[in-house]
Amino acid sequence: MKTTTAIRVFLLLFVIVICQGALLGAEVPITVDTQRLLVSVDPTACRWSAEVKGTPMQMNDVHFLPDDDPSGWAVVSSVNEDDSSNLGSFVTVTLRGTKPGRLDFEYQISASKTNTDILVSLGRSNNTGKAADIGDMDYFVSNDARLGGTTDKWISLGVRSLNEEYYDLAWIADLVTPTMYQVNQVVRNMDTGNSLLMGHVTTLKGASRFEVAQGWTGKSADRMQVRGYCSYKVIMPAGKSFAGEKLLIDFSTDAIRAMEHQADLIAIAHDIRLKQRRPIDLEDKGLVSGNYIRFSDQGMRTAPQFLKAYGLYDFYYPQPSQPSLPPQSGPPPSPQVRPGGGWGVYGLGGSIRGSAPRQNYPAECYLPVHTQKYLGDRVIDFSNPLTIKLERERAFQSVVGNENATGTMEMDYVDGWDKWPGQYDPYMSALETFHAGAAPWREVIDQKSPRRRTRSNMTPIDHLYGFVDICRISSDADGGYEEKDGGYNFWFTQSVLGGAIRAFYNGRVFWNDLDSFHVYAWQSPGWVPSGGYAQSGRFNYGQAKVSANFKAFAGSTVYVFEAPNDPTLKREFDAQYPDNRIELLKRVSPPTMDVSYPVDLFVRKPAQIWNMPVERPFGKWAVLGVFNYTNDLNRVAKLAWRTFETFNFTAQLDAAKDLRLDPNKEYIVYEFWSKKLIGTFKGTFETRPLNPYDCDIYSIVEKQNRPVLISTSRHIRQMAFDIKDLAYDGQQRVLRGVSRAVAGDPYQLRIYVPDGFTAKRVELSGDLAAKMAADAHLLTVDYTSSTGNDVEWKVFF
Repeated sequence: MKTTTAIRVFLLLFVIVICQGALLGAEVPITVDTQRLLVSVDPTACRWSAEVKGTPMQMNDVHFLPDDDPSGWAVVSSVNEDDSSNLGSFVTVTLRGTKPGRLDFEYQISASKTNTDILVSLGRSNNTGKAADIGDMDYFVSNDARLGGTTDKWISLGVRSLNEEYYDLAWIADLVTPTMYQVNQVVRNMDTGNSLLMGHVTTLKGASRFEVAQGWTGKSADRMQVRGYCSYKVIMPAGKSFAGEKLLIDFSTDAIRAMEHQADLIAIAHDIRLKQRRPIDLEDKGLVSGNYIRFSDQGMRTAPQFLKAYGLYDFYYPQPSQPSLPPQSGPPPSPQVRPGGGWGVYGLGGSIRGSAPRQNYPAECYLPVHTQKYLGDRVIDFSNPLTIKLERERAFQSVVGNENATGTMEMDYVDGWDKWPGQYDPYMSALETFHAGAAPWREVIDQKSPRRRTRSNMTPIDHLYGFVDICRISSDADGGYEEKDGGYNFWFTQSVLGGAIRAFYNGRVFWNDLDSFHVYAWQSPGWVPSGGYAQSGRFNYGQAKVSANFKAFAGSTVYVFEAPNDPTLKREFDAQYPDNRIELLKRVSPPTMDVSYPVDLFVRKPAQIWNMPVERPFGKWAVLGVFNYTNDLNRVAKLAWRTFETFNFTAQLDAAKDLRLDPNKEYIVYEFWSKKLIGTFKGTFETRPLNPYDCDIYSIVEKQNRPVLISTSRHIRQMAFDIKDLAYDGQQRVLRGVSRAVAGDPYQLRIYVPDGFTAKRVELSGDLAAKMAADAHLLTVDYTSSTGNDVEWKVFF
């Protein structure tokens, strides 16, 4: 009897608790169990946690409410078990919250059904009846994020918005003060490879920020603090709402692939389709030369003559004529206008340098401020519909009569695009006003001048998605190679650091531009660290080799900045260019659509090893670049993270983890500049010892039980540029292919011949003659075409 009474009392109390919870709006915790993720959400506390199944990777007690205070909020939850979009298939938990006097929220946690992606978004609605200031909004904050092991083995790096800001490698255990990056922040366990990437997928209204700090105070050193938030700086009118950005939380075992995956998601979310819409089409020489090959206006005013004089014309293609500008009317430019000034600078203006200036825009198109950021000049207001209307007219007028031209329309120098007081529409964020000014130029190219490309110089990179095709991802690199008095910021490293940290964008979101390179003579158009302007000097061969190879390998544009014989320069560079410098120029142009990644991004700063996977209908292979940038021990001590590898630099590379190759297969290695067959490897490849101011460019091809083409002499990308078709006929024992040719340029095929095969003869199209030479397993076939026509070749065994 007593037992029955106790049971009844327990049931009554249980019902009362449930009813009280329902009356108070309490929600039952939600569990999301996908293929790789386990996510739990507490709607009442507005907190959630996530873990990768079977691993120590997790993020616990994540919150987003101001002050982490759920009191007074009425929250309703829902679950979409089949939330599918072009970003993937997810299970999405949505929390909708209201509180008197506060902005309503719609918070979403989307867990991927198949991988480890977690997308977080935070939308806001203003139902308070009055305008509200919105600054920073937390999307996720956790004091307990883990990768396994301890934080003294976890290293962090990240990507900033401004292109002249680079990255540092920092141990999490040392980060008492958080580090903050705008595009992403990635933390990697250096022992296991377990990694956490926090980054944005969309940049529509709120500019993202990501912070990381050590989080073990008072506990074991096995966790860190993380925070993802967005900056808006807007005044939100009553009745308005916005959906919020999509931020990515991605646990993985390959941090570099995670960064590439983020770029893929950015490209999808912003509908970029770079390779389809803006291809580097090698069959269209005018398009390639007009858009992806450049010569500095100041350093190389005689580019066509220079190309012809040194036999480089067919390597860089004829340069297209520049489209003329529409005639200008109205008052002359303001004396405040500075050549090369910023987007917001009075008079020069515009997303596109070289276009008609904005001299005639009325006063209401400008903000009532004069900022020192632009040396006191006025700032254009792209929140004003009149400004946008005039900008669109200006954009469309700029292509009249030149609709079929190639060439780039350039975003101006503007490293500090920000929110300014006095906007026509204070609800538009800095991202939105930037996009409003860029949109007409994207529109005019898409509609009227499709052979052109938009290119940015020094604008905030995360503002450019979908608007810009070619993105400058580093600061100026045209002031020589390095300072003579030591120090950190020597010129060439500007491109090395910018190229390394932003390599994941290349071929996905932008075609990366690493700025100019020199092979012999340089002349800086501006300030250099040693002081003064228009400094000049010469590269030695090692510096020239490293610079030209790196820019052509890590980027997707070729930008030559030389100071050859030009009487207007009145410089010393009238001497004949050395043959080895001309050879460098021949072998780095033009680019292809293949992109590389920095293998050792998390190991040393700057990264010295770059791998380029190549895939064609007829096969897959890799091209590997290894660089030794300097011999200055003081500089290397600052640049390399806890490594002091300077002279005779070498590294051991894992086939699977580092080179993305099959660890169970054997591969053949050939080095381009030394013209040497290095040998074969399986599982692990050790690079050759490399002296300072030098680089090796390897071709890595799978070994077969038949002859294999392993390299060609035309381009450092070895076969990626010049081989258009390739096949082996086992019955006839014939290796055949089609190669692009340059008239008068000696060309060599490099073929690995396994035991049991001997080359018998070569047949070439166009009645060309060939010379064969065999050295152990290496067969070379040399010929020179008198035309630029493709050459069909067959090697019989």
